[in-house]
Amino acid sequence: MRAIKVLTSAVAGAVGAGVVLGALSRGFMRLLTLATGGEPGFSWSGTFFIALIFVVAVAPAALAAAFTMRWWRWLAAAAGALFLMLPAIGVFSEEVGDVNGLSTMAWVGLVAASVAVFATVFVAPAAAIWLVDRLKGAAPVADSARRSALAEVG
Repeated sequence: MRAIKVLTSAVAGAVGAGVVLGALSRGFMRLLTLATGGEPGFSWSGTFFIALIFVVAVAPAALAAAFTMRWWRWLAAAAGALFLMLPAIGVFSEEVGDVNGLSTMAWVGLVAASVAVFATVFVAPAAAIWLVDRLKGAAPVADSARRSALAEVG
């Protein structure tokens, strides 16, 4: 029974964080295209594959978080973020194109959208771990233990 709960929390954490942050990243990519004066297109298949890449990238972190609370689960999160950097850089170079002659406002939009896209890359694995902890009920126990320890000191 415990194994089912662990695996369920890992899958839910990976899918939840991957889909939400993948879709958010896709939205920021469209804003990036708008900021550079490109023609923003939208396709469900593109959004699906970006979300799928995010789910696959955060799955090892979610799985590690489901099985342990040790520090090394963050190594899996770092590996997921590095994995996500490759498509993010590829999309960035494809979407941005020629930046000569951009106005100041276009540069502000370009920088803001770029930061937002890359932020989703780093937040996604951490969000998967956070979600798994919440689903397993591990974090509330740690929070109550911390509160108890603080009450004893104070």
